[in-house]
Amino acid sequence: MKLGNYKGLRARRPDITVKEAEIDKVLKNKQRENSVVYTVDDRPARMGDQAILNFNARCDGKDIPGGQSRSYPLLLGSHTFVKGFEEAVAGHSIGDRFEIRVTFPSDYRIADLRQKEVIYHVHLTGLRIPEYQEINDEFARDFSEYETLADWRNAIREELAERHELSAYQKLTRELLDQVIADSSVPVDRDLLQDLAEDLYDDFLYDLEDSNMTLEKYCKRTGKNKRQIRAEKEAEAAQIIRQQSVLHAIANREHLTVTEEELAGEIAAMAAGEGEDPEVFASMLGDEEIEGISDQLQLDKAMEFILEHVCWEE
Repeated sequence: MKLGNYKGLRARRPDITVKEAEIDKVLKNKQRENSVVYTVDDRPARMGDQAILNFNARCDGKDIPGGQSRSYPLLLGSHTFVKGFEEAVAGHSIGDRFEIRVTFPSDYRIADLRQKEVIYHVHLTGLRIPEYQEINDEFARDFSEYETLADWRNAIREELAERHELSAYQKLTRELLDQVIADSSVPVDRDLLQDLAEDLYDDFLYDLEDSNMTLEKYCKRTGKNKRQIRAEKEAEAAQIIRQQSVLHAIANREHLTVTEEELAGEIAAMAAGEGEDPEVFASMLGDEEIEGISDQLQLDKAMEFILEHVCWEE
């Protein structure tokens, strides 16, 4: 392979600041989860009500895959559905059957529905009023391990900061590796590609099963078919192979090696994460697993080398 430039890559420092509104959102979600609901049957729906809906969505005269539901509890004003839908439910009474026409945004996750008019056939079957407990110190004591709301907010802030940092690091490393790959010539072994793509596809199926979702249901919801999903996994596998190839090449060129102490430290950290004794944990690892851990440490060192030599833009 031909390794391109990997020093002096340009990037912007990621912003991992946690906004107070993000903390408020976490608390409000917890407030909603623990609300008490009361049935309403003597008035039309209002914003703030929980409307129980049966609906069927159609576009261009055809049912939308995954666009049907029964007894769906929708909090009016939560912005869960596409803009205009929840406002159109308000004013209707229990038992009403009606249509709602909305236009999906240009950045909607399903490309086939972007900027399309969708017609929902809706049946309002019930109304509830959620009653929320005030978010204060008592709320914190009731629904968290903290004695005060201030302490809970600080804990949420720390957790969100960790998520932001991880997400920003992953995004930044992908962007930097994309720059290196674009400047390199990286062959992809076909057999390795097929094996990795199959592993990724199997992991995808396992994740679906773990989420209690079938492949057929996923395809209906996303508008994808099995061939498209497999093609996505193959593209993902190709990119992983290119990323690892350039990182290995950088590690070799810069003589980045993993010491026995570093390997032992990583295995000890993994053991601690599993709640195992380090020596017992290490004895359970096979040669291939240990080699894999060492290889990942070397890739991490190469990535850190790239980051150490980045030219940060203001």
